[in-house]
Amino acid sequence: PGAVDGAWPNILPTGQLSSPLAVTLPAGATSIASVRLVGLAHNWSGDIQAVLELPTGQRVNLFQDMNGNFGGGCNSPVSGDYTFVDVNATQGSCGTSVASFSCTPGLVAPGTYHQQFGAWPSGFAGIDNAPLSSVATANGTYTLHLYDWYVTADSGSLGAWELCFDTPAGPISYCTSGTTTNGCNATISASANPSASLGSPCTLTVSNVEGQKVGLVFYSVTGLNNAPWNGTSFLCVKAPTQRTATQNAGGLAGACDGQMVLDWNAYQAENPGALGNPFAAGMKVWAQGWFRDPPAPGTTNLSNAVELTVLP
Repeated sequence: PGAVDGAWPNILPTGQLSSPLAVTLPAGATSIASVRLVGLAHNWSGDIQAVLELPTGQRVNLFQDMNGNFGGGCNSPVSGDYTFVDVNATQGSCGTSVASFSCTPGLVAPGTYHQQFGAWPSGFAGIDNAPLSSVATANGTYTLHLYDWYVTADSGSLGAWELCFDTPAGPISYCTSGTTTNGCNATISASANPSASLGSPCTLTVSNVEGQKVGLVFYSVTGLNNAPWNGTSFLCVKAPTQRTATQNAGGLAGACDGQMVLDWNAYQAENPGALGNPFAAGMKVWAQGWFRDPPAPGTTNLSNAVELTVLP
């Protein structure tokens, strides 16, 4: 696509293909994971420059290998789907391999590639050589620009394009719960990841607790742990830790029907001085349940643990 050749790198060619995409960020989106060009076709890949424009107005290079070589550069064609990931990425989505662009005879194989900056001087013509993972994400319109530096000699086409974001996994259970005097194995779970802005509910629940026992949820923002603790239990979070308020598990004495519930948003709002507060997007929280079990070694027991990622 294009109308008039440019003067690399100061003056961009005109007649570029510009495709806007209105985006509402998925919950917890932390960075751009990849940009996928679907059905990209051109008979001279060295003429193409692909640029992503963000809602902030920043423009970032995805692919540029022209380097001022009008009529030169890589003469291998492209045809198919090409995904561009961060220039420093070690793998693509779902563990797919990532290649660095190199000009070889024949078709440039469709696949996943690092961002390719070539000799582009960052900032020229308002286009930065910025890793995708470093740019600010926001709701709004993202625009893909495809430039052809030698439009008077050839042309190309694009079927569609896709934008993918990195989002944290949901709450992750880990570690091993202790076995209580009555054979209970307390289990902690979370309804969702917490939100720094309290924008979405997050409830932590410790179930299968010894009935009628007092307990609480405690947490760390330092890391996970797996250290033996009081007989069959394991301490699954690193010090320092923060205790939340004690509560009675309810249920029947001698049964495994007790339960402890923590409304994380309420706790966060009511305890501004608590460990980790104010929480910020991207922080990790590791939480575990503790409760009385007088006949057990140390007179207490622990649940397993859950890892949470704080969302915006």
